[in-house]
Amino acid sequence: MACRRIPRLYMASSLRRPFPVIRSFSSTTANRSTENSSLVHGLKDKLKDAMRAKDKERLNVLRSLMAEITNASKTPNPVNSDAKLLVLLKKQIASSEKALEEFEMAKRDDLVEKERGQIQVLKGYLEEIPVLSKEQVDRLVDEAVRSLQGSGEKADFKSVMRDVMKQISGKPVDQSYVVEKIKSVTS
Repeated sequence: MACRRIPRLYMASSLRRPFPVIRSFSSTTANRSTENSSLVHGLKDKLKDAMRAKDKERLNVLRSLMAEITNASKTPNPVNSDAKLLVLLKKQIASSEKALEEFEMAKRDDLVEKERGQIQVLKGYLEEIPVLSKEQVDRLVDEAVRSLQGSGEKADFKSVMRDVMKQISGKPVDQSYVVEKIKSVTS
């Protein structure tokens, strides 16, 4: 009689291997920052509204924005505030304007119209973000210069920029205007 193999199920428990333990590790935390962005969280609702309205142009723009936000969430600098969303929108507008120029050179009128529509939608969302006004930036720069001069330090570009950036960190602001204002004050 041939030797029959006994199925593992019927073997003594000491001979069976234990089931493997499945472990998952994540290098990112679920919520890195306590900053809240009403516009970032509202994009999903706007996406649903665009789907219901069957607005393909707005829908495509929102999908690309959501994809960029998702990709950024996997990096050390996620888009979790209006200031970071402002930077992302400006980057998207710049890339669309560059594509628009290329399409115009190639005489692709269909793609030119598509890019113009995307730029309009992106600029609409850009206008929804409340940014610091030029008067507020002027006041912050003047305060930084006065505080540096009051403490006896030289009010050079680097030190004024450091103080101003501490005050406006995390707030949506036009960075180019800040740099321009500091250069005009320190020169």
